[in-house]
Amino acid sequence: MKMMLAAVALLACGAWGWPSQGQSRRAASSGRCPFFDEGTIPGLMKVLPTKGSKPPTLDNGADYAAAKKTYYEKLKSLDIKALYDELAQFMVQSQGCWPADGPQDGDGASYAGLMGRLAWHCAGTFRLVKDKDGKEMAYGGCEGGRMRFFPENEWRDNTNLDKARALLVPIYQKFKGAVSWGDLIAFAGAVGIKVAGGPMKKFCFGRVDDDSGYRSLQLGKQGVNQCKNVTEWNVTCESEFPCKSFYRHEDQVTSDHFMCNLTQPSGRMQASHSVGLIYVYPMGPSLKNTSANYKIGAIHNRCPKLSALDVRDTFKNRMGWTDRETVALIGGGHTLGRMHGSCKVTDKNKAWGEGPFYEVDKDSGRGPTDGSCGGLNSMDAGKGSHTVTSGFDGAWTTKPSTWTYDYFNGLFDAEWEPCQSAAGNDQWCTRNEKYAKTYRLTADLALINDPIFSKISQEYKNDTAKFNSDFADAWFKLVHRSAAHPKQDDLEKDANKCITWQETAGAFSVLQAGMALALSALALAW
Repeated sequence: MKMMLAAVALLACGAWGWPSQGQSRRAASSGRCPFFDEGTIPGLMKVLPTKGSKPPTLDNGADYAAAKKTYYEKLKSLDIKALYDELAQFMVQSQGCWPADGPQDGDGASYAGLMGRLAWHCAGTFRLVKDKDGKEMAYGGCEGGRMRFFPENEWRDNTNLDKARALLVPIYQKFKGAVSWGDLIAFAGAVGIKVAGGPMKKFCFGRVDDDSGYRSLQLGKQGVNQCKNVTEWNVTCESEFPCKSFYRHEDQVTSDHFMCNLTQPSGRMQASHSVGLIYVYPMGPSLKNTSANYKIGAIHNRCPKLSALDVRDTFKNRMGWTDRETVALIGGGHTLGRMHGSCKVTDKNKAWGEGPFYEVDKDSGRGPTDGSCGGLNSMDAGKGSHTVTSGFDGAWTTKPSTWTYDYFNGLFDAEWEPCQSAAGNDQWCTRNEKYAKTYRLTADLALINDPIFSKISQEYKNDTAKFNSDFADAWFKLVHRSAAHPKQDDLEKDANKCITWQETAGAFSVLQAGMALALSALALAW
């Protein structure tokens, strides 16, 4: 196993030639991770639609049924323990093409935060809304693995997740079709949390992959770089960012970002507050200088109370999460990993690059950067400690590679002050000695500036076992709902391929075809 991982790491740093037609491209004389375009398909689909073909049905019709039958037959052969072992070792083996986080915060290298973000953003597209006739409609979710395709792979909230998917390709290929991209992405998130010592109760397989991103078009298009050759299915190559129907808060600066309304003039349902975001604007609304709470001379006047309204609007009102689930998900999601915006960008025109690979310098594999941090001609620019993803920067906890309870402790025990990241984004810092090297977003502080959120957050601070249990339940719900399986137990009923972790016994169990098979000798990090 170690030899195989070492080989993968070497390949990640090496030079590759362009293969013949039909083979996967490698990172030809560049820093891109090997097999980068297996995890990120350049276009709407792998093969352009033939003349007269019909687009995939949005109601999961015959095309989905056929794909499911084929996949479920292959799924029977999946060795879940072997897949777990592979992912568990991968989580702590940093690779040169896209280094793992941790060392820049004085912690061990870990991909747990990156894989958690990958799974969250894949699953967080799930929408459960009522149409004009009151009929409940479900769409989105990680089933389909559509974040590999346009339009999702051009959303700004998915910046640098092309690298995360590329890192998983060798594992995907090793299991030869026995695991789908949707299952692999969701499971990688769960394994990362578990290896970091976090809580996890159950995971079910059965997410069927799509061959295109067509079903995600209803979620909105931000970038349209890959839309140029898509003409057969009447796909309009016009960005839906910014949205046409929006609002701002009464106390919010009129030049500040606005929030998309749920229903757009086209009839499209915009569940998040912006095309390209999974949930909310993390920096929160900025106050007018006429507001009673405006502070003269402050580095910024982002308002946690208004941000709390936005958090509840998206999580609860639009996506069906309870307040408790909302707090558990945010707290757990911000326990592992870090934000990336350590570079002060000097050339604003070259700050971010564009999807799906988000490189200012094409084929570099370095991520968005103008080279002002890490060296313009250095392969370290735009990755590792010089990564720029969201533009916010820093870890939420003192040990971002390990499951701790710093998130809620820090929220209440430290005093948070307005500050900016090196990239210039508005966030929050503290002078508290214990948490001095941790940071918060305005959307984080919303959890202690809303009476309901604050009460739940205080409960989790005082009762870590309750937080662990609630997070594990909310995470399961997050990654197990999709258009084809809108209820969180639908996958278990349909595919019947699940695992459970027994915390007290340290056992790893596989539930398959109604039989419980105990698999021992699996090292789990608690």
